Order: sequence, then structure tokens, then C-alpha cells
Amino acid sequence: MYDQQGCRSDEGGRQVAGIELPFDTCNVARTRSLNPRGVFVTATVVISFHPLFITKVDRAYRVQCFYMEADKTVSTQIEVSEITTVFQTQVVPMPVCRYEILEGGPTGQPVQYATIGQQVYHKWTCDSETVDTFCAVVHSCFVDDGNGDTVQILNDEGCALDKFLLNNLEYPTDLMAGQEAHVYKYADRSQLFYQCQITITIKEPNAECERPKCAEPQGFGAIKQAGGSATASVTRPETGGTVAQLRLLKKRAANYDTTLDVRTDISALDIIDEVSPFYSSILGKKSRRLK
Repeated sequence: MYDQQGCRSDEGGRQVAGIELPFDTCNVARTRSLNPRGVFVTATVVISFHPLFITKVDRAYRVQCFYMEADKTVSTQIEVSEITTVFQTQVVPMPVCRYEILEGGPTGQPVQYATIGQQVYHKWTCDSETVDTFCAVVHSCFVDDGNGDTVQILNDEGCALDKFLLNNLEYPTDLMAGQEAHVYKYADRSQLFYQCQITITIKEPNAECERPKCAEPQGFGAIKQAGGSATASVTRPETGGTVAQLRLLKKRAANYDTTLDVRTDISALDIIDEVSPFYSSILGKKSRRLK
């Protein structure tokens, strides 16, 4: 190892000589010991008096050093406080809903005057400030003539009762419902007043809005109630009310915060009636004048 500069020390002319050896070169061996616990480092040191040859006065020493492993236990203290919970409350405004009767289809203009048989589109829309948060279901729809003659066209589940008046609703989006229909009217009155309820529910994450499961409605299934009553009457003498009315009041009380009432109206004219100049200017070509 004399030819390696880092493994020799030239101490000529000195009485005291020394050498420093790294642990990973110069054939230094390291041996780990468990008893005693530590590391033995062993190296062979040759002391030579001639720069070129080994002579009889040269000496070789096997040097072994032991590095004891220190086994000490250290400790410290740390205080960990309990996790504090913070309640965050965010008030999400309820959707604002409306009921419209449109001309022809879902993109038509609102219709206020129409003729019997004219195609219109009943559309219920709710506007919300948030996306994918709410679901809307339209139900409990009634039409009346403004004089207490009321007919139910959608039941409390949202199913149509008379396909000639209004078929089962379609739901293109979470907050919109609609269906095509043809204009009709009472025999002796031209104005129709519609009233429906829209129930708003929270939409579950990664789920679809639940829709009414309705059978195909039959013709002439609408329920007529005279005197403005929206439900069938079965009198309970002990309460002075009706079973159906009490049931309806209970349901409305339970869903008061999530059920909205929406209204609209339309004036329907007989196609055989003579149309006044005022109505004619509104209806245009959609009304036919009796010659």
C-alpha cells in the first residue's frame, strides 16, 4: 500500500512518527461486535527504515481500535391538544320557481290568449344559485274557472289523471318539468286558472333526481270538485272537517319549507265565437273569424 499517497506517511529525520488512515481504504477492516456492543477497526502498520527495501530492522504492527456503541435513552415532552371542531354553516337559498304556458313548445313565448285546440306547452322551471343541489317534482295541479269549479289534473304524486287535459310530465333537467297539451275551456267561461305545487328536495351526491313512477293516464280521469274544494269530502262529525282536508293540511304542514305554490292563467276562446278586434290583434292568424 506504500504506492498510495493516502496510505503512507514519510517521517524521515523525525523521532516521533504518526499516520492517519481513513476507515474505507488502506485495507482497514471494520467488524461489528454485539458483546461488547460496538465496532472493531483493524489495520496493519509497517514501520520501514529504508525507502526502497524492507530490512531486518523494519517492524509491522497490527493495530486494533474499538469504538463502543453508546446506548443512551433520550426523552422529551410535548403537549398535544385535542382537535377542535369548527362548525361551518352555509345557507343555500331555495330555488325560485315559476309556471308558464308557452306557445307550441318549451322554447315558445308565454301565451295569455289562445283558441280551443291550440297546441301549448306547460312548463315549470326553478332557478337556483347552485348547481346539482336540488331536485324538483311537480304535483297537485288544479284548474278552475275562478268561480269555484275546480278540476284536479295532477295528483299528489305528480301523475296525470286525464290524458286529454295533460299527460304525465317530462323532466328534461333536475329543476324543470314540462308537457305538451291542447287548449280547452269550461263551457261557459273562457278563463282558466292553474295552480300546482312544486316540492324541492336535496339532490344526493352522484345520484339522479327521483321522479314520479306513473302509469299511462286514461281519458276522463280528472277529478272534479265543486265549490273550490281541492280534495274529496268525507265528513268527520267530531272534528267538523273532512278526512281528506285534514290529511292535506297535515301534508302541507310537514312540507311547508320545501313545497312551493305556482300559478298561471290563460284565456281560451271558442273557435266558432266571433273574435273581438282586441283578441284578434293578439291572436293574429291563430283565431278564425265566423263569417
